[in-house]
Amino acid sequence: MAPEFHYTSRKEMEPRPGVRFATTYYKQTQAEYARLRSHIYRVAAEIMAACDSDLDIYRWWTRPLKGYKKTAGANYTPSEIVTDMVEQFVKQKDLPSGMLGRWNRLFANTDYDIRLVSGRPAQETTYGKLFNYA
Repeated sequence: MAPEFHYTSRKEMEPRPGVRFATTYYKQTQAEYARLRSHIYRVAAEIMAACDSDLDIYRWWTRPLKGYKKTAGANYTPSEIVTDMVEQFVKQKDLPSGMLGRWNRLFANTDYDIRLVSGRPAQETTYGKLFNYA
């Protein structure tokens, strides 16, 4: 099941001249941002390790995907999708919806998928720590 991450707000940008769509960015708390960054880094590391040991996975990793068009007309490779996401977090920038959409299409129905939910994660209370033992 896809892990759940929370965002506190969305910021929709205006379309640039000559572009018919606008980008939406997801703002997260520092803790949620760090959790999401860890998830993305873990996924990238697992895929890179798999590429080192399996030639078929490496071929998939480097082959352009149908239906994943870039603005320039070429198709994204899985490598580019994951690298873009890692670089976004290395630069410590908010997550754009287009990048998230490509990631989720690539990893649909896997543990690598990312589910963003509005709001803050529930905080465990002292009462819960003391009395909610399961």
